[in-house]
Amino acid sequence: MYTDIKPVITGVGIVSPLGIGKEENWKQLINCKHNIFYSKKLDVPIAILDNFNVADSQKQYKMAILAIREALEDANIANSFHNKKIGFCLGESKTNLFNKPFEYSLLKELSKTFHFNETSCMSAACATGTLTIIQGCKIIENGNCDTVICGCSETSIHPLYIAGFKNMGVLTKHIPSPFDKDRDGFAIGEGACFVVIERLEDAVKNNRKIYAEIESFSNGIYSDNTLSIGSHLKMKQIIKKAVSGHTPDYIHMHGTATKLNDYNESKAVFESFNNVDKISLSSTKASTGHMLSVSALAGTAFSLLAMKNNIVPPTLNFKQTDINLNLDYTPNKPKTKIINSSLILSFGFGGQSCALFLKKHKCGQYA
Repeated sequence: MYTDIKPVITGVGIVSPLGIGKEENWKQLINCKHNIFYSKKLDVPIAILDNFNVADSQKQYKMAILAIREALEDANIANSFHNKKIGFCLGESKTNLFNKPFEYSLLKELSKTFHFNETSCMSAACATGTLTIIQGCKIIENGNCDTVICGCSETSIHPLYIAGFKNMGVLTKHIPSPFDKDRDGFAIGEGACFVVIERLEDAVKNNRKIYAEIESFSNGIYSDNTLSIGSHLKMKQIIKKAVSGHTPDYIHMHGTATKLNDYNESKAVFESFNNVDKISLSSTKASTGHMLSVSALAGTAFSLLAMKNNIVPPTLNFKQTDINLNLDYTPNKPKTKIINSSLILSFGFGGQSCALFLKKHKCGQYA
């Protein structure tokens, strides 16, 4: 996809219901942990970060700060802002109702803290996270910045959003079980995730540890109905455009544990590859809950760590599927596998979607 530049990911920072920091999140994920519980107050299962004693109005900002700082430190550029042109791509799937609408801007607050050279903000439902990476790649390709920090922070466990999702019929009444025949929806989670993108040439010159090369991506509209998915065909088009004939070793599925998404996404994957039996798949939303805009970024972070450690994260709460395509959903426990490439899928409400294809750097440098 790229001619003059090749973007690479050199830093990762994450906060999720599994914990603070990429190492804690990865440890909990591959140990098959989750932090989803039933809330009597909201009358639904939710996923929150334990012992994070911050006011609701400050959660989004505080989680973003933690994730951004980890990503910068991970990329070893936290103390060298003066030597670089730093861009910032922030995604938000919706208004943060814990703050007064139109009076609070997360982008403005974070820009005050970090003094970015160029900023942009976007919203594309659950596909927002990976779209920030696409935007970051474009900023680097245009030569506007040397480095771009891309990501999202989300606090949507609010009574109004809960009511809306209940009316849509997408929230689980029990526990999220992606691809299982008894799946009935997701649990809303909260968190933040940011990644650092640089040119491959710069990363090698500065002896960065490289997580992966951003090989290609695609985005588009997969459905013209907010609540229903009539067909898997547009999903398949987005997948095939992203991989350009290649077969990923691992696919981080959107995997919301809703009837229609899981079926159509699975069918799209099945029809996109001639050797689908070689691919391992999983959804981590049964571990973290559905963090909405953050989920695609978390999927990217988990895919990077899967490639680094050659471990496929599990799909929890899986008993038996009604999707009879013989796909490997990595049920209930992780498995060891050489992972040289990953595909991250995100299919958001309103039909917005994105597919991001990553490959290991040929020199094998890892954080």
